[in-house]
Amino acid sequence: MLEEVQDQFILQWGRMSSAWGINRTMAQIHALLYITGEPLTVDEILHRLSISRGNASMNLRQLMEWGIVKRTRELGDRKDLYTCEMDPWVMLARVVRERKRREIDPTMEAIRDCMQKIKDDETSAAERQALRERLQGLLDVFALVDEVYRQVFSVERSFEEAVRPFLPPEKS
Repeated sequence: MLEEVQDQFILQWGRMSSAWGINRTMAQIHALLYITGEPLTVDEILHRLSISRGNASMNLRQLMEWGIVKRTRELGDRKDLYTCEMDPWVMLARVVRERKRREIDPTMEAIRDCMQKIKDDETSAAERQALRERLQGLLDVFALVDEVYRQVFSVERSFEEAVRPFLPPEKS
């Protein structure tokens, strides 16, 4: 029964993540490590998820790059063990940080670059100004996202403390 619940979670985590543009297998590996709460070998992961060794290795490497999975080894054992971050707040903070680094930051830089390339040429001043305004509007939105990120994920306080006012009250 417990394994059925785990499998249901793993499938749903994979579906949800793929809807967010995250590789389904990567999400399922993460879900398996999270829901079991135990260190697992590559062999255990591929057996449980019915995936190839190459697929497991590639996705584990990416999960480690995202900072939500760690590779360890027990003393005297030659097999690598994989564990994942168990604190959902820390896990979410790492995912948001990585998505910001990979998606938001380069997009802001590209928009700034586009704005710098707008030069006086054969287009009218009104067309250039309209283009600058559209790009600046996007930059303003991304700057707001960047500021929210800085406020919520600041070093001085934990992510959980930052979002606590938005959470439902704890039940006694």
